[in-house]
Amino acid sequence: MYKNSFIVKILSGVLIIIAMTAFRSSASSGLDEMPKFKEYVSSGNYFKCSIPEDWSVYAPGFGLSEEEKKVYGVTLFGPQNGSQVSSLISIHYYAPGNLLHKTMDKFIRTHVEPALGLESEGESYSKVSQIKIAGRVAKTFERIDIRFIGQRAINMPKVSIYEKFIVIPDKSNIGFYVLQLSVPVDIKNKYTGMFEEAVKSFLPER
Repeated sequence: MYKNSFIVKILSGVLIIIAMTAFRSSASSGLDEMPKFKEYVSSGNYFKCSIPEDWSVYAPGFGLSEEEKKVYGVTLFGPQNGSQVSSLISIHYYAPGNLLHKTMDKFIRTHVEPALGLESEGESYSKVSQIKIAGRVAKTFERIDIRFIGQRAINMPKVSIYEKFIVIPDKSNIGFYVLQLSVPVDIKNKYTGMFEEAVKSFLPER
């Protein structure tokens, strides 16, 4: 009887060790797959946040400068993961008097409904809702956009793009911040968590 009990204890101990080893291996693997982030501070110190370390920063070689446009921030391109379109995270501050979108409301109206009121097949638009970001009342909305790939043709290939926008007013309620995720619908779940991590770390300085 004592011998059987001793054997059971040994087997239980072995099983516990095996389970712990498997858990540690799984946890280590999960950590390896977690994206690494680094701190980003915009030129002019308008905001700071965490951005994916291994994503490429878009650096336009021509056109107006940030100071000329009065739009400050960063656009990041991620891996395509088999899609024909790269994933994108964009975080910008639109200063008062900027050349692109004069007001926060105008930006929202431009992106929350189809151009000219004509919705293409496959497109969809959510309602605008309120959330709190960095202690401020912000507005957020989502849409499914359609992107055509390649040269103009009768039957051009197209990709469905999921986009999420978060629009935050500055202290003056004239300038505003825009945080945007743009990713092919079929790999949406791969990058929404990464975008939320950038949003959680976002700190406006104006």
